[in-house]
Amino acid sequence: MQTQKFFSAPKLDKNNIFSYKEIDALIPEDINYIADPFFIQDSSKFYLFTELKGRGNANIVLFSSEDGNNYQYQGIVLDEDFHLSYPQVFKYKHEYYMLPETKGSGNVLLYKARKFPLEWEVEDTLLHNTGIKDPSILLSEELNLIVGVNDNLEQLFFTADSLDGKWKEHPNYKSKWGNESRPGGRFFKLDEEWYLPVQNRTLGYGTGISIHKLKNNSGQLELTLAHKMYLGPQPEIPWFNRGMHHLDVQSNEKGYYMVYDGDRNTSGEKAFQYKRTLKFNFVDLYNLFQ
Repeated sequence: MQTQKFFSAPKLDKNNIFSYKEIDALIPEDINYIADPFFIQDSSKFYLFTELKGRGNANIVLFSSEDGNNYQYQGIVLDEDFHLSYPQVFKYKHEYYMLPETKGSGNVLLYKARKFPLEWEVEDTLLHNTGIKDPSILLSEELNLIVGVNDNLEQLFFTADSLDGKWKEHPNYKSKWGNESRPGGRFFKLDEEWYLPVQNRTLGYGTGISIHKLKNNSGQLELTLAHKMYLGPQPEIPWFNRGMHHLDVQSNEKGYYMVYDGDRNTSGEKAFQYKRTLKFNFVDLYNLFQ
């Protein structure tokens, strides 16, 4: 989706949405779902990487487009013997890299394109014996940062002096726990400030996406709320009527280009995920009084 402005919640266009039936027609493999879309624009071409969950472990697949609207499936580009997701692809010093979720390996693995966009190999282990979900990376002149969560949805911050430097847990950060702690997309910059999409779980996993701002108070790092429920359930769009799960947004010559995913309720009845929801609401109540 292309938009000129970012901070006003977008009206999603039904014409820019790939339904499950369309995806199923594009992809020859057996699939349960695709999720976590990340894109990179090279010259005039768009490359879209997603998680694909089939019969076995989830893999990373590629779609490509000449215009950012009409995508063609290109196949599986990354396949391991553990679960892969969250294929955050980026360019660093003229080379293409990918930082997916590799929690199943017990490490945070960085991949480099041997032949972009189809061939990838492990370039480095950024964090050893550390399994985190949805690691989002920020590389900038002022800060190099990875944010993710553990199995208890405790937010973790890691920093280094460069991408290939020694990554360590940051000594001074304010962590979140529970709802709106888990990243839901890449960092992006707007008006000289860094922002991160995070997952809102008010009605269960995949309710929506909020936007948090990165603050650096004399070395203490913290993500604070900037826009509550930037993307939420879309009752007008059947494919997203249950909720939204992920957002990748980047600026280009026309403004901002974004890709997102969501989930549908096929029964037509509200499905309240009470176990998860009550758990995270109790966590939020605990956080309120800290």
